[in-house]
Amino acid sequence: MDKYWNAYFLKNNRETGVREMNNRLMMKDIDEYYQVMNSELGIFEQIGSTCCYQIHPRWGKGLAERIILGNGVEINIWNMELVQDLKLVWQLEERCFEIMHCVEGHACYGGCESKNEKQIKTGEYGCWTNDGKQNWVHFSAELPWKSISICYAEGFIKSFLEMVPSLTDRQEVKSVLDYYNKGNDSCYLVSPDTELVFSEIMNCSQKGIARLLYIESKALEIFSLFIQNELLLRKHKNYKIFLSREDRLKLEQAKRIIVDNMLDPLSVAELALQIDLNVYKLKVGFKEMWGTTIFGYLRDMRMEKARFLLSGTHKNVAEVAQEVGYSNPSHFSTAFRKKYGINPHEYANHYRSL
Repeated sequence: MDKYWNAYFLKNNRETGVREMNNRLMMKDIDEYYQVMNSELGIFEQIGSTCCYQIHPRWGKGLAERIILGNGVEINIWNMELVQDLKLVWQLEERCFEIMHCVEGHACYGGCESKNEKQIKTGEYGCWTNDGKQNWVHFSAELPWKSISICYAEGFIKSFLEMVPSLTDRQEVKSVLDYYNKGNDSCYLVSPDTELVFSEIMNCSQKGIARLLYIESKALEIFSLFIQNELLLRKHKNYKIFLSREDRLKLEQAKRIIVDNMLDPLSVAELALQIDLNVYKLKVGFKEMWGTTIFGYLRDMRMEKARFLLSGTHKNVAEVAQEVGYSNPSHFSTAFRKKYGINPHEYANHYRSL
């Protein structure tokens, strides 16, 4: 993916208090971008011959990592805190769809041809298409920034569409991507299931080719979850009940509360009271938006967390069962086998042997 970058580093003039442009650079691709940040500006310092970089102490602190996959997908993980403001302006020659999840922090972004400034903050993800137009993102000094960004090249998009078996489904997916190809962008609260997959990428403990294959599967899962969410939102006009934007935000909040209270779940009435939505709208709206019941979603999230713990930690089945809200390990094993078609003990042994 050839990228053309401008990098602006902004600093406050101590005498006037006015923020001034300190440096401006044009870079033809992302490789040169990291090279210039490393060798010319000294913002990043490459760690050996790896794709990992650390922020130079005079600019701040933190790390940046590139994960280049072989299917037209690249992942960039940034975890930094700057002492000077940083504004990046980029332009991609080759079309690329990007999903960025803000794990912690706050940033402003927008298109250079538009006067609209948008924001992305902790717990949100933004999505847009880079297609030859200039876009920018601005990070503020003294504020932590932790993010994971996944770029999907046009070749990946084409392959993904070819995998969709139904012509009708393929047209629906294409209509979603066409919406973003027209210059639109979106910013959503990240759902617990999507947040879990992002976390699995960032905390992957596997090495070598096993790590790349694992992360590649997760990048595909993120893209699939994004498409699923977009299609659900598009079906809003066919809902049995009207859901306002405020209602949908409350239902998003309900999902997060369900996950946060996994060990001691709230009743439907308690959940409705906490998000200030009546029980009927909560139950029907939840099913319409997410395609499952409240307790079905709780069960799925318990299984997702269990899968993560079994593959990424050394906890035994009984410990995992207790951590996801099952007091009886046998009941947990039955639910896990029903969900994934494999015994949790066998699942754990498989991943821990890699």
